[in-house]
Amino acid sequence: LYSTDLPKVSLLQKSSSSPVTCHATGFYPNRAEMVWKKDGVELHEGVNKGEILTNNDGTFQMSVDLDVSSVKPEDWDRYRCVFQLSGVNEDIVTRLDKSEIKTNERNSIFLIITVVAAVVVLAAIAVIAFIIYKKRTDKRPPSPVENREVKVQMLPQD
Repeated sequence: LYSTDLPKVSLLQKSSSSPVTCHATGFYPNRAEMVWKKDGVELHEGVNKGEILTNNDGTFQMSVDLDVSSVKPEDWDRYRCVFQLSGVNEDIVTRLDKSEIKTNERNSIFLIITVVAAVVVLAAIAVIAFIIYKKRTDKRPPSPVENREVKVQMLPQD
């Protein structure tokens, strides 16, 4: 039994300085091609193609990276990731668009802000606790050792 499964194609980027990865997963059969194009022309420079890998469910995945470090922001809309699956006439075309890129960068910034805020709160609690401790120790009556002379004077004399 032969069937064709089309992939889910996503754009991924670890950080703003890393390449943009066009990732296709869930396709079948494994006879597929994926390229980056600029103005309809296939790119070879600044492109790194990955192997076709097998998923646990018997479908396949592949990816191709595009180095965007030298691409001007106004030129991004000229780039396309094109996925071609053998036996399927229509290509799956994904436009290079910052708003469509999945990234961990925002999550990392949120995590850093959360950790810094937690450290500041803990430091503030420590300072307040220290101030309260100091005020309490300064208001305490003298200890029995310091108060010995007073006790001796108060003892009844025979």
